Amino acid sequence: MNMRRFLIVLMIFFRANLAFAQETTKVKFSRLEHIFFIGYNIGGLAPVSFPENIRAIDSYSPGFSPAVGYEVIFKLNKHWGIGTGLRMDGKGMSVKDSVQYFHTQVSVDDASVEGDFSGTNTTNVKNLYVSLPLYAVYLTNNHWKIKLGFYAARLIRPSFSGSVSDGYLRKGDSLGEKITITSATFNFDEKQRKTDIGIYAGGEKLVYKNFSVKADLQWGLRPVFPDSFNGISFNMYNIFATLGISYRL
Repeated sequence: MNMRRFLIVLMIFFRANLAFAQETTKVKFSRLEHIFFIGYNIGGLAPVSFPENIRAIDSYSPGFSPAVGYEVIFKLNKHWGIGTGLRMDGKGMSVKDSVQYFHTQVSVDDASVEGDFSGTNTTNVKNLYVSLPLYAVYLTNNHWKIKLGFYAARLIRPSFSGSVSDGYLRKGDSLGEKITITSATFNFDEKQRKTDIGIYAGGEKLVYKNFSVKADLQWGLRPVFPDSFNGISFNMYNIFATLGISYRL
């Protein structure tokens, strides 16, 4: 048999086995499920309890915070499985609030000043993370997937900046020298931790053929800033919900 005939026979054999495998897969319970999704993150970098020195939230916007990723679920049986994947998350917010004796570090006339500020604070965050979730999944009979586990994330593009205005700063602490501030800026991009870990939970509902709607929550357990950072007097955590759609391959 020459090479050409061998290749033709091999191709026919391959196509026949592929067709048989596809038919078998339709009958048997498929253990591996591949999913692509796109969504939108809503949330912010926030303390667990509301600090007393933040007197009022004047405005809030999640900004442009997209989420896109790939997940794979290994089904242990009809109802239980293990899932993981790789996702890219924009985690951002724009917040304007009224504060009193809010400890921070600002730039005034090209000089860095640390102290307790009272007035208006504006914070803009546009961080970009690559995240790896790992979770258990429960599959219901009515096409729901319920997920619970953990995630680890790497900050690949930090962006945390803002301004203070219409107030004053007590240099050092609340008893320090008073400095009137019309407007001053701060930038804490590189002060943030490069890694984040937290709880991952969510649900997904099949609505049409291979398309599902989904919602999940990423609640960070590690403060965004290290303990050595003095620019903010309380711990802040990544707390974000994702709303989106997914497609099962």
